[in-house]
Amino acid sequence: MTKIAIPSMSDSGLESDVCAHYGSCEYFTIVDVDNKNIVGFESISNLSPEGEHNCAAPSIILKSHNVDAVLISGIGGRPLMSLVEKDIKVFAGATGKVSNAVEDYNNGLLREISTNGTCNCSHH
Repeated sequence: MTKIAIPSMSDSGLESDVCAHYGSCEYFTIVDVDNKNIVGFESISNLSPEGEHNCAAPSIILKSHNVDAVLISGIGGRPLMSLVEKDIKVFAGATGKVSNAVEDYNNGLLREISTNGTCNCSHH
């Protein structure tokens, strides 16, 4: 089974819209996928335990939920590095509803991205 997290606009589960901004989304929808079938899901808050913005905070939250992959619309270099350092795979191109993003992932339509070519500067 694979645990997939999708930045979400609400806590509406599979019907939530994908949030275009990974780090500032209000929620993550975590979807359990087994053999390309959705076998469960939950919505979790993207609030940092410290209560302040930290580009690594979402990756810490997701790792604590044993997430294997994140489906994103867009992401900055430092948050991407934080996910990759925690062995969480990142796939770009997620749009529409959470259910659409999972379907696209299952059909191989999302592109896995790595830290190659990203900068580690402070303006992201």
